[in-house]
Amino acid sequence: MSDINYRRERIQLDGGAWSTVHRVDIPADHLKFEDLHPMSSYIRQQDIARMHYARALARGETDPHILTWTAMQTDRRASQLFPELSRTTDEGEHIISANSFITYVLRRLLAQGWLQLHEYISDTYEWKVDIPADQSEWRARADAVLRWLEDAIQLDLYPNIERGSYQPRVFHPFDVKRNFLRIGRCDFIRHFVQNHEREVLFNTSHFLHEHDDLISHHSGYGDAIGLMVAANTILRPPIYRRGALLYDGESWRIEPMSLSEIRLTLPGDIPLSAEEGASYRFHVNPVDAVPIALYTRAGDLRQSDRPLQRTATAGGRIEYVLVNRQILSWKRGGGLQIPQNGFVLSLAEGALPTSIPEQIIEDAWVEYNFADSAGPIVSGIQAGPILLEGGKVVINRAAKAEEFCASQGEIVGISPVHMDLGSAGDSKARTALGIKSDGSLLLLLVDGCESASRTDSDSAGASLLELTELLRSAGAVDALNLSGEGSCHLFVHGGLANIPSDRRGHPGVVFERMLPSIGIVG
Repeated sequence: MSDINYRRERIQLDGGAWSTVHRVDIPADHLKFEDLHPMSSYIRQQDIARMHYARALARGETDPHILTWTAMQTDRRASQLFPELSRTTDEGEHIISANSFITYVLRRLLAQGWLQLHEYISDTYEWKVDIPADQSEWRARADAVLRWLEDAIQLDLYPNIERGSYQPRVFHPFDVKRNFLRIGRCDFIRHFVQNHEREVLFNTSHFLHEHDDLISHHSGYGDAIGLMVAANTILRPPIYRRGALLYDGESWRIEPMSLSEIRLTLPGDIPLSAEEGASYRFHVNPVDAVPIALYTRAGDLRQSDRPLQRTATAGGRIEYVLVNRQILSWKRGGGLQIPQNGFVLSLAEGALPTSIPEQIIEDAWVEYNFADSAGPIVSGIQAGPILLEGGKVVINRAAKAEEFCASQGEIVGISPVHMDLGSAGDSKARTALGIKSDGSLLLLLVDGCESASRTDSDSAGASLLELTELLRSAGAVDALNLSGEGSCHLFVHGGLANIPSDRRGHPGVVFERMLPSIGIVG
């Protein structure tokens, strides 16, 4: 007999609205976290392109086209795929990752209007480029990248060009920022359900989803944000200081985590630590220059309330972009763009033994461990903000205690760019995990609907404060907010128990969303 207790109820909200609340009681030792392993590249491309096509129509575009390419799940070195090409950007960044290099090249082709799609009498299509004669380096890059993409069937246009026109589709002008997407590691929970028998599955991590999330060529739609621990292994570090749910093998706890609680092991077995007295000590987002620094987009929040876009120009320093456990690129002299889903390791000359900077480039891989103060952690996930602590509501402190910053006009925020803690009263679909006084867990999910497509038959969602009060009244003493809105998915005994909030401009029509990681019960 299952120890899982699932229930569903409709509650009345202030103002006459109502919401559907889903509750799952979970024994402490029954929960784990796992990344989804993507299946069909074509299905992912089509679904994500259709979603962004609907967004383009909502913005007022009359004939939008969405260009997508699916990044390799297991990345390779750009030098292996394209050994004959220069992989240095115009800004002096040396790209190691093949996924990052392909994204960089495609963006440039689209921005310059050099990319074309041709149809032939036999109903076949071919990608071509029209590049000025004086741009021989870019022609070589374009030819090699397009040839690889066509062989791998990784590049797709939605909607496709009209059959029978036989006129080349010229991508100019083209909104590269909004209508070009690199698709990262994500999939439907339903695909996991079809292949694995589990009692409960639900959404967890924040992830790159909006066009503001994808400003870096190191980032892709669906890439997860935040700490992820599975089977005693840190798969992703805590980029930003945010709440995390942690399990030490006996009990769960919720606390803010950041890069300061992590130790990095570089190639050559060089340990970096934020602890005082460490042989190779790093500082996270230091105001003044230090020998070893880690920079995230949260770097300027305390000084200017704006995210840090790039590291400072600094002669003599060498810097590396890290995403998860990979080193994706490097640059000398500072001025390196910081991705939403990663950070920059910045080294002053002589900060490490002489051979290590080159060995970092050669191996391009790091390992993470928790600092001693964090204690042993078997499993964990990070999202935020923290909602309850010791039975007390702590949302009002989240804006200062945790690193969130929504986009504001031309200022690109920090992913998730729509997580504005200043508007915690907005009613949306929400998911949260709570810890009860007996140590067991409580999963709470409130159905909602995007406001533009809401009908009388749709659940109204909840504000963060309402979600917190629901958790507290259900017995939670500590609680953490998880990803929400269209990401809210709950499968119980193989069936979809909730109604996801995505409508894509079609009231009454429900769309499931692809996610990077899930919570698994049973």
